[in-house]
Amino acid sequence: MTIEPSPSILLVSTKVDIATDYVVLKLAELGASFYRLNTEDYPLASSSTIRIADDRCADWRWSPDAVPRVNLSNISCVWFRRHRLPKMPDELEGAYAEYCLRESEWFIRGAMYSRELPSAGVAWMSHPAKVQAAESKIYQLSVARSLGLRIPDTLVSNDPAEVRKFFDEKGGDVIAKPLRLGYFDYGDRQAGVFTSRVEPGHLEDDLAIRLAPVIYQPLIPKLADIRVTVVGRRLFAVAIDSQSDPAATVDWRRTENEDLPHSVHQLPPRLEELCLAYVSALGLSYGAIDLVLTPEGEYVFLEINPNGQWVWMEERLGLPISDAVASWLIQHSRGCGRE
Repeated sequence: MTIEPSPSILLVSTKVDIATDYVVLKLAELGASFYRLNTEDYPLASSSTIRIADDRCADWRWSPDAVPRVNLSNISCVWFRRHRLPKMPDELEGAYAEYCLRESEWFIRGAMYSRELPSAGVAWMSHPAKVQAAESKIYQLSVARSLGLRIPDTLVSNDPAEVRKFFDEKGGDVIAKPLRLGYFDYGDRQAGVFTSRVEPGHLEDDLAIRLAPVIYQPLIPKLADIRVTVVGRRLFAVAIDSQSDPAATVDWRRTENEDLPHSVHQLPPRLEELCLAYVSALGLSYGAIDLVLTPEGEYVFLEINPNGQWVWMEERLGLPISDAVASWLIQHSRGCGRE
């Protein structure tokens, strides 16, 4: 079996990520040297080998079924987009399946981390360890506050007394949202957990409150929701008219209205610089920031998704976000720091 020349750019993603599809098309148009690694292919649909010895660094080969092997040893730029675990064979018992899944996950993570050595000179969008840290909403809010972004008064707790006290302090105008994941995994399907208004009846069951920590914040009056997509030093802001649809007023993702109004939005220059500084402070090269624009014209930081979606905005408004991602990857695969 022959080994293909080593690509310069590695895309770590999944088969079902449409954003990766868009970037792949852009990279192909621009003649870039890249390889898309779909993480759910490993270990059943792909095999992989790393060799480390005194006389060599971590040499990494990836072998998709029925496709020539790919040499990933000389990657100079990595886009860590998604990591999805595969479905293991039904006949494999639970404990063995779990073991194989976790070992396979950490093989891929270890292979990527080995590209981080100073001698490798790899550029990241973004490093998986930084992405994992940035997924913590407690950390997100702490960094945002330290930079001067306005944040909501926030309680993160599973203490029934503290939660009720916060609810009373805010006059009952309180929302709750997940601390990190935001979905229930039922195996064959996933159910999203949206930001929801807290009702008095939700606070009656102490056990229900104690079972998991939850983020509680005051219900902030909105003129619009603002999604800010940062790619390197480029910034794309979109206003979402969430208040025009009753289903979207608390969490615009909850609506099934495909015609929810969107428009290109111009942030104040100072806020643009804060958003760029914020993504940089988290150690990221990409981030999707959610803000609230209040009726008084103030911007309030809610959270960041370090690998948030953008394709729907690109399709609606013609924003060249996929092109910006592809251009960043190509520039940094050539060792160019220009944004």
